[in-house]
Amino acid sequence: MTTTAADIRAWTAAAFRTPDKFTEFCRNGGKPLGGVIDGEQVRGSMNATFETVDPGTQEVLATVCEMGEAEVARAVSAAQRAFNGCGKASWSALGVEDRIALVAKLVDLCDRDRDVLLACEVRDGGKVSELAEGDFTQIRACAEYFIGVARRIALGDGPSVQVARNMRGFTHREPWGVVAGIIPWNYPIVLTAWFMFPALLSGNTVLIKPAEDTPLSALYLAKLAHEAGFPAGVVNVLPGRGELTGACIAENPGVRYIAFTGSPGVGQAILRTCDRHGTRMKREMGGNGAAIVLGDADPDVVARLIGRYTNQHFGQTCSTIHRIFVDKKIAEDFIAAETEFFKGLKIGYQAEAGTQLGAVINPTQRRRILKAQQETIARGGQAILPGGEASVPGKNGFYVKPALYRTEPGLNVNPAEVFHTYATICPVSSAEEALQIANRSPYGLGSSVWTKDVERGIALAKQFRDGTAQVNCHNAIAYGLPYGGQGISGGPGGGVNCEETFLDYTQLKAVYVSDYPR
Repeated sequence: MTTTAADIRAWTAAAFRTPDKFTEFCRNGGKPLGGVIDGEQVRGSMNATFETVDPGTQEVLATVCEMGEAEVARAVSAAQRAFNGCGKASWSALGVEDRIALVAKLVDLCDRDRDVLLACEVRDGGKVSELAEGDFTQIRACAEYFIGVARRIALGDGPSVQVARNMRGFTHREPWGVVAGIIPWNYPIVLTAWFMFPALLSGNTVLIKPAEDTPLSALYLAKLAHEAGFPAGVVNVLPGRGELTGACIAENPGVRYIAFTGSPGVGQAILRTCDRHGTRMKREMGGNGAAIVLGDADPDVVARLIGRYTNQHFGQTCSTIHRIFVDKKIAEDFIAAETEFFKGLKIGYQAEAGTQLGAVINPTQRRRILKAQQETIARGGQAILPGGEASVPGKNGFYVKPALYRTEPGLNVNPAEVFHTYATICPVSSAEEALQIANRSPYGLGSSVWTKDVERGIALAKQFRDGTAQVNCHNAIAYGLPYGGQGISGGPGGGVNCEETFLDYTQLKAVYVSDYPR
């Protein structure tokens, strides 16, 4: 079936009604929601709380207790006890089918409470329903993929080999122990699942540190994990600010491994802290995605497709397209079509039908976006759509207009990730010129080539300095293929969503055995 420009639209909201169960969870009997440590809600020794709000209205959804150094230490101790057993059956020694059964039960409970978790994404995370519903499906998809991996990859001893006359050797693979996931605010359910399921199924106990802007889904998942029968201490949730709670996690030597998703600056600071006491860390630290449009592409169709991906979650997607390089032969038609798409985006409240561009997550993010828009002009970008603040009648949210700029080779008008519906368009003389400019970015998460000549597109895509290279698509993921970054966008390890991810949550050692000397 041929795709026409009219077929392509942005992710769009349906009317969303907040379920009573979500409201009751947020109210928590009139008390602040606590962290979850050793199977119990914990208020925290600092008596500090923060409010999590609907970004489209600034309505307070819940008050949440902030976890500090004492709570992190308590959670690490609880997770260590659960991992080692301490007189009870240990999580690490539990059979793989027993761990699988608990994960499967948790997924079933998520399906039962789908409306509550969707409310976490729509109300707390600010997503339109169409995207939130797709995110929810990743819970089951991720769990089922890693259940299969856990059955294929055996832990414990590998085959024994003779290494000397009286000596044999073998490998031993085992979980790290206590591992932590530091989760960002843009895809809380997806990224919690991507961390939690491979970590648990490989035998680790987990600490989940949700972003302070979107703590509700992680806290609700911990509630469901308890209902599913996970032993106390296996799943712990530590809400709080990154500079406090996240820093305490990084500084605790009892945490053996950290999976981090967030900004390069924060990730590099955590890495330096981890290095001081030998904690391993894998990281995904954003992107500044490029799209190269060849001269044979249909400018109307491809402009709308690229616009759709640029606006995915209002541009708050790590590998989204911010830099577009288009063949000069079709540049004017492409720019006209992209401008029309951006202008046609319906700005509104994310829970109201028809909204395609909702509020950004918080006022700090809005300030950063507005500053980036101004700096693009200062660096030589020509405004096609200049952006600026937007307003929605009756809603006191953090709204920003889409921004589109024209640039030229030799100008570096958007060197950093902007995280909004924002793009620059640079007409180029050749695909090779576009590729050379695209690869100058220190980021390297995901980029794409758009062409009718698929084989040429593949050849060009392989030359991107990115962890994900795409032809005629963008923001693509599939279980079994790695999603990770190059450059400052990520590393080390196999990224997420593949067998290497499961292996990353384990450690491999060599064991040598010699006959006792006589």
